[in-house]
Amino acid sequence: MATAMTSRERMIAAIRREPVDYVPCCGSFNPLYPVQRRGHTWNFPWAEDASLEESVAYQVGELGLDELVHISVDPTAPADGVSSRSWVEDSVLHKVYTTPAGELRAAVRYDDKWPHGEDIPFYSDFNVGHFVRPWLQTEADLECLKLVQSPRTVGQIVDAARDGVAEATSVARRYGLALCSRGGLGLTGAQHLFGARELCLAAIEQPELVEAYLEHDHQTNLRTIAALGELGCDIAIRNGFYETADFYSPAMLERYLARRLNAEAEAIRDAGMVSAYTVHTGVMPILDHLAALRMDSLNGIDLAFHGVDPVQVRDKLSPTKALWTGPSSTYHIWQGPEATRQAVRQVFETFGRTGLILTQCVSSHSIMPWESTLAMVEEWKRLR
Repeated sequence: MATAMTSRERMIAAIRREPVDYVPCCGSFNPLYPVQRRGHTWNFPWAEDASLEESVAYQVGELGLDELVHISVDPTAPADGVSSRSWVEDSVLHKVYTTPAGELRAAVRYDDKWPHGEDIPFYSDFNVGHFVRPWLQTEADLECLKLVQSPRTVGQIVDAARDGVAEATSVARRYGLALCSRGGLGLTGAQHLFGARELCLAAIEQPELVEAYLEHDHQTNLRTIAALGELGCDIAIRNGFYETADFYSPAMLERYLARRLNAEAEAIRDAGMVSAYTVHTGVMPILDHLAALRMDSLNGIDLAFHGVDPVQVRDKLSPTKALWTGPSSTYHIWQGPEATRQAVRQVFETFGRTGLILTQCVSSHSIMPWESTLAMVEEWKRLR
């Protein structure tokens, strides 16, 4: 049994599969966009407009969670000569970037389910269901994107982020919490740019274009990682949510991702941080691929989805990877407290206490029954 730890120490040790004083529980909370909450009540016990300090004070002070304080950086900026405009025509929202290499354009259905106003961001799950024209279709589109996302130096990234990071750093120190950043989107971000069906086809029919985009993303990620290290970040989380067998074969994931993910994992380690790789569903066919990655931990594997074998997940991954897992948002938290308690018990029985971070898979949403989240916390305190 380790001596008493701060939450920051506990989280980092758990990710490294080192001894901890008790298993950490890192809550994940998704407020959702207003359009997603339409017709539902806000069930989080903090206000919709709560400050970072107010939400952390409740999550840590009232619930006792090992929360993370998130920071973000912007590793790119538009090159000289880049401008943009957007407009709505016949219930379709258009956005065009004019660049020295030509025009980059996208269009989406502009309906009551679109959450971004009169803007089309590059990276949003909502793009996929709304695209009339995706951002990326050709090599010419990618050349324009590279000018819209022109690289900053590490020093420029740090300087631009320092003021925004100061508040988060202060809150983290006050509560003894780890600083964290989510960064790097890989094929998840590519899906937001190409569209889901279109990206799956491009991975077969236009592999050079997919490779070129992923290399652009990878080089951006490496600069982001270096900047996060300089800013004092503790944990870097690489998003692999849609980088699974739900969309690609194990061989495709190995081809497109393994080298880049391992290089990013090494860069995270060299920058003095620990790493997590987010995956959610479609994991059973790629357990060998995941086990071979150099990431310290895997975040968000949902054990409740059809075909998932928790024992096989443990046997393949736990020897070398810490696992962030717990009640399923889809199956347990919606069902209520008892289903959630049972899920917590199953996680402890299956995975033990080494290299385990209890968390919702992937989050409690603001419209879900809050009693379920409280049940998760209570059962964790009983078993940790």
